[in-house]
Amino acid sequence: MEQSANSKVHLEKAQNFMRQYRDPESRELKKLSANQFMDVWSHYDRDGNGYIEGSELDGFLKEFVSSANATDISPE
Repeated sequence: MEQSANSKVHLEKAQNFMRQYRDPESRELKKLSANQFMDVWSHYDRDGNGYIEGSELDGFLKEFVSSANATDISPE
């Protein structure tokens, strides 16, 4: 249960949702459990239709790519 509480705190502090799934030192993507995958999917599937499409996909890809950066810097 303590680990669950720590995960929630980490999630609340995350500015970039995907950053929590990267190693802080190497920035490599961590292996995701099925539950973590569904958390990611649900986060980006804003309308809940089971698909990540259009602006949802744009948001996912933007955060996925920028999650590898140490800071949130816009590519523009």
